[in-house]
Amino acid sequence: MLEHFVIFGLMVYSLVFSGVFTLILLGISENEIIESLHIDLNVISREELRVLTLMIMYFIVNGILEAILVAPPVIILSFETIPYIIALISGNWVRK
Repeated sequence: MLEHFVIFGLMVYSLVFSGVFTLILLGISENEIIESLHIDLNVISREELRVLTLMIMYFIVNGILEAILVAPPVIILSFETIPYIIALISGNWVRK
């Protein structure tokens, strides 16, 4: 029974920590990420780009933290970002 509480505590800790870490990273590097992608902001709004980058960062950090704290096979959680990355990259690019 104690193992369940320990695993649950580690999962809650990793979820909260990854959320806070993601928000910090997004606040610091959000403009640089969006500007480096050269996406046409007339097609996709800046708020949608923020949500996509937030979800991508959250799933990557959460997968890594839970793989370290809970079990190594949980790294598969990071692979949930693949559809979001494809959606982000498949947008209309600004031609220079």
